[in-house]
Amino acid sequence: TYLTAARTAAGSALATEMALSSNNKHDKASVGGLTLVVFGAGLQAELHIKCIQHVVNISKLVIVNRSIGRAERLKEMLLSEQQHNSDSKTQTQITDISIRLLSNEERVRDAVESADIIATTTNTCTPLFRGGWPKPGCHINGVGSYTPLMREVDDALVKRCEVLIDTKEALDVGDLSCLKREGGGIPSNFIGLIGDALAGNIHVGTQRDDKRNGADCTFFKSVGTAIQDVVSAHLTVENAAKNKIGVTVEM
Repeated sequence: TYLTAARTAAGSALATEMALSSNNKHDKASVGGLTLVVFGAGLQAELHIKCIQHVVNISKLVIVNRSIGRAERLKEMLLSEQQHNSDSKTQTQITDISIRLLSNEERVRDAVESADIIATTTNTCTPLFRGGWPKPGCHINGVGSYTPLMREVDDALVKRCEVLIDTKEALDVGDLSCLKREGGGIPSNFIGLIGDALAGNIHVGTQRDDKRNGADCTFFKSVGTAIQDVVSAHLTVENAAKNKIGVTVEM
């Protein structure tokens, strides 16, 4: 549903903002904007683009999809709807939007290598790109997989990333299977929950910025958590009442 996709994208936007703030990429964003690469062209892809643009200046967008038609429709919609809400933290317009077919490995690699931010929003069981392709400092949001057999990224990427998750259940997803395989314990590049990062109990980017740890990127993996649903529902009802939308039913 729309609300589920919106709260998922909002979580990714928060993780993106924290990761980029910690490595000074907001400085670059404020000057000319960053490059966002999104895998998928459905509702999750659309809302990830909009939510990330809400908190980070994005000037270039690359949509990677299996088919051209859906990606073209998303591109046209984004170009026709571009406007910022009054509470948006950014004002940059995405003027450069291109499309790459997933089957064209060379062009996909070129897009991934240029990305400052990547969002994977697909239901694949096969990694979408090779873990060595993203440049150091890149932040990746993975939201499409939710079972042990599904995975959008490979072990090589996870091992070079500082890993943040939304809920402990995310550790059971195929993308993060390598974190549990090695020695039975959780590796040091796993830093914890996004809730702890928001509370200031952990800091995103600490290991990435310490060259001794071998982590040079950040990865936020989410599978959905009930607290996001509760907060999303509360805000929806609150705004509906404020705008006199809907009917109050006595229970």
